[in-house]
Amino acid sequence: MLRILLITGLAVLATGCNWVKPIAGSEQVRLLQSNQVQSCQKLGSTTSFVKHKVAGIERSRETVMEELVILGKNQATEMTGNAIVSQGAMQNGRIKFHIYRCP
Repeated sequence: MLRILLITGLAVLATGCNWVKPIAGSEQVRLLQSNQVQSCQKLGSTTSFVKHKVAGIERSRETVMEELVILGKNQATEMTGNAIVSQGAMQNGRIKFHIYRCP
């Protein structure tokens, strides 16, 4: 019984924790809409994914999305991009971003 309570408690705490950290330079990358990148150069795509469940418990949708955006921005930084655009909705802790370099 104590083990179940401990696991449940840790899972509840983890649902609000943010485990993904931005890399240097990623704060300059913007999350844009597709209509905002018409004058930008597309550099490629990336798929970000994080755990959306911990011990069988759904994590906060906002926290999961925040982590996915951080991962997308990190990848854009590594590709010398300065903008990302999500391609569709987040599903099971996974989302695809197109990466752009904008003027």
